[in-house]
Amino acid sequence: MSKLSSLAVACLAVLLTQAGITLYLPSLPVIIQELNTDAYFAQLSLSLFLLGMAMPMLLWGKVAAHLGSHNMLIGALLLYGVCGLALTVTSNDLQFLALRLVQGATAGALSVAGRALLPERFEGKRLTQAFSWLSLCFVLSLGAAQFLGALLATFAGWRSTFAVPAIASVLLGLGLSRLTQPHQHPHQATAFWTDYIVLLNTPSFIRPVLAGGFGYAIIVVFNAHAPLLFQHQFNWTSLEYGLLGWPISIAYLLGTRIAHRTASTQSESAALSRAMLLLVVAAGMMSTASAMDGSSAIWVVLPYCLILVGQGIGYPLCQSLASRQTVGHSAQAMALVGFVHQTMAALAAAGSSLMHLSTGALLGLTCLALAIAAKLSARPKKE
Repeated sequence: MSKLSSLAVACLAVLLTQAGITLYLPSLPVIIQELNTDAYFAQLSLSLFLLGMAMPMLLWGKVAAHLGSHNMLIGALLLYGVCGLALTVTSNDLQFLALRLVQGATAGALSVAGRALLPERFEGKRLTQAFSWLSLCFVLSLGAAQFLGALLATFAGWRSTFAVPAIASVLLGLGLSRLTQPHQHPHQATAFWTDYIVLLNTPSFIRPVLAGGFGYAIIVVFNAHAPLLFQHQFNWTSLEYGLLGWPISIAYLLGTRIAHRTASTQSESAALSRAMLLLVVAAGMMSTASAMDGSSAIWVVLPYCLILVGQGIGYPLCQSLASRQTVGHSAQAMALVGFVHQTMAALAAAGSSLMHLSTGALLGLTCLALAIAAKLSARPKKE
């Protein structure tokens, strides 16, 4: 595949992966009712998916290194599609949660293989720009996919929110299987943990990874609690909540475009630190303003959009800065980045589900704690 084709395939892979997180969110109240379960099911269904993504991710990095990112991408697409189709016929909450865990594992393989394509084909500033394009797919999954999920749920039922990405995954996998495989450089066999231990002991790798992970955890915690918060406290309908996807998309899009420009004009380490500072300011605004006026959703929506601008800037930068420390080991690097991020997000979502974040102020305080941790991780190392 050409560089442009590889970028397009990586973007589609990430879009499909993230659709497993956001597409069904507007349907959560309906799913809870139909499967006869409770509100904890909402956070648990997301936490299990993220946990499933994280647990075998390091294994996927080794598999991709030996089989090739192209081959693993095809297999991951097909498995991800099968799990999605199985979710469309689930009949009880335990079955649903078990399938979400398995679907998360296949999504982890898809994410690793898709992202590993970029360091294999781009370098330097162009790699940061490639990651910023990849973040556009995250924009679509945050906003447009949320809106699409609301439309699907309204007009075709909640099961269609799993059927559509499943069918798309299978079709993409079958299409890629017909393409000529790119040349795969031989990979020197090492012990399973060797590459990962070296990366974890490299400060220039792990610091931006942690910064991006804390920012990602904010988004996951928000998505875990927002559907019930908006539909119960602010009396929004599923469709109204889906419409929130558009300002969310615009905010993250703005951030990714700033990151794209930053890659050519500024110090990326300093830019990452400033982006994380924006997260702190925005989360502080959410907690303070919501405590003063808890009846208005605007004090949750506007600060969250600012958080997304900051994360849209920071996430491509953190991935690019981290991957530059890993020449010749892109699959393992992307696997470790994914493992750290998904583990952090799953723990944050699971922990927040125990705290009953039923108001914008409480949600804002949780986001603020994560934002401060992101800012501390992103501080440029003093020489």
